[in-house]
Amino acid sequence: MISFAFTDEQEAFKTTLRDFAQNELAPGYPDRAAKADFPFDVQKQLGELGVLGIGLPEEFGGTGDEDPILLGLAAETLAYGDVNVASAPALLGLVGSQLAKGSREVQEKYLPGLIAGEITAAIALTEPGSGSDASALRAVARPVSGGYRLSGEKTAISLACSAAVTLVYAREPGSARSRGVTGFAVPMDAEGVTVHHMPGMGCLPLGWGSIHFDDVFVPESAVIGDPGKGFQAVMNHFDFSRAALGVMCLGAAQASLDEAARYATVRETFGKKISEHQGVSFQLAEQATYLEAARWLCYRALWLRETGQPHTALASMSKWWPPMVAKDAIEAAMRIHGNLGYATEFPLQQRYRDVMAYLVADGTAEIQKQIIAKELLARTAG
Repeated sequence: MISFAFTDEQEAFKTTLRDFAQNELAPGYPDRAAKADFPFDVQKQLGELGVLGIGLPEEFGGTGDEDPILLGLAAETLAYGDVNVASAPALLGLVGSQLAKGSREVQEKYLPGLIAGEITAAIALTEPGSGSDASALRAVARPVSGGYRLSGEKTAISLACSAAVTLVYAREPGSARSRGVTGFAVPMDAEGVTVHHMPGMGCLPLGWGSIHFDDVFVPESAVIGDPGKGFQAVMNHFDFSRAALGVMCLGAAQASLDEAARYATVRETFGKKISEHQGVSFQLAEQATYLEAARWLCYRALWLRETGQPHTALASMSKWWPPMVAKDAIEAAMRIHGNLGYATEFPLQQRYRDVMAYLVADGTAEIQKQIIAKELLARTAG
């Protein structure tokens, strides 16, 4: 029999995080979201709660084996209080799990601090000239005695302004497309590394920026995974993070919809509560349906990952549709609140701007649809 139930351990973890999200994160969300400062104080709290070690080595304070469903639950539940803070487990699940495959030197230098919430890590794949066509990256890693020299530019990098280390993807001279790409753990204080802040309309605490690498030396011990096969490795990890980011957006949308439902039961027009008007109640019903459907799409992708089954297409579905559903639900909640939904003293407009980022981050809807269609067509042709 199919079961959609979470384990007792997962439910207990969710309860703990829901209390933290509602009581600790939600009250400070508007102030945090309005600043470009990374909230290290909150990050350390996440470390104490065990959120940042999900799927990372136990010897450094993690939980051990990869746990996609638990990580998804963490991202969704934390987003109910602060969608920017909630990105921490998803981003660390993407970057930390790859650093864990690096040399012993890399593991010991970065994993304990990342799991404890004392430092952050970024991933640098996107470039100005490639965008969603990630395999067209031009950053070069030139082999030299004892290591490599990195040159190039990365753009639209989350945590660029706060990261202690960045997982940088660059190619061998003369290689093309997905071949010859290698990942490197690059300390952000290395000589030749320059960061430029790129303020956006939302997600300000995530320190979005561009990173320039000017003949930066990295030792051989900084190589992550197999040299020349980094592109395939990172794409595999994106299958994981895309579903987590999708369910994270839904967590923020659920908070917005709950606020709208509460408001609808107290706001009166024409002599009755607006919840009694079909124009309002039907909106609530429709958005609740979309959120529920999108949520289980994400968890099915995470479940497939956990059970070792193919999930690339579902991961792409989880990336393009749930953020769109979340954005629409938040917009509906804003309309139900009327002018209050647009006011900066309430969190709705802030969530709207923050969630909008994920219509693009980790690949646009158009790229995800190409991935889905390619798999569908291949299956039907066979």
